[in-house]
Amino acid sequence: MYEFISQGGIVMYVLLALSIVTVALIFERSWSLRRSVVVPTRDVAAIESYIRAGDVKEALASCEKNNTAMHRVLWVALKNRGVKRSVMKEILEERGRQEVAYLDRYIGILGVIAAISPLLGLLGTVIGMIEVFQVISIEGVGKADVLAGGISKALNTTAAGLSVAIPALVSYRIFEAKVNRFVVEIEEHALHFVELLKGDRE
Repeated sequence: MYEFISQGGIVMYVLLALSIVTVALIFERSWSLRRSVVVPTRDVAAIESYIRAGDVKEALASCEKNNTAMHRVLWVALKNRGVKRSVMKEILEERGRQEVAYLDRYIGILGVIAAISPLLGLLGTVIGMIEVFQVISIEGVGKADVLAGGISKALNTTAAGLSVAIPALVSYRIFEAKVNRFVVEIEEHALHFVELLKGDRE
């Protein structure tokens, strides 16, 4: 493995660093985007039952002791329950944008890694091929084993670049879709709570 990496030169070390970042981000996002820490359905149902019972203080207390995106949005709704419906919706939209930015953090980095890794691999291959042609200019084309070995080394970075890019791209798409689903759910719950709090009143 060390020989494989060292043959690719500095480009291979950059790809190795990107692969470590990719794995770390995949684990971090998988942990942070669990349903239980974004939209805990059971807690939302409990808060709704408090509101239906007229116990707003208990609903607020439940939101304050749970640090999830859904709880933070509902806390804002409960704190601003005295304002007009249109104003409350604007406040919740603003809070929602903040939560989306929070959920989206680091996902863009996976997209960037997926985009640049194949290019870095190609750059390493081009550099390796230049070295092969330099050998040809000195040694000639008579030594097929030397040329084959040089070309093989040059292609190592392309293989490494694709090995980093593919899981990064797949993870990026999965996490992006997951965040979009959570955003839709949060919006639905927030609008439902606006109706619970305001009813037909302005």
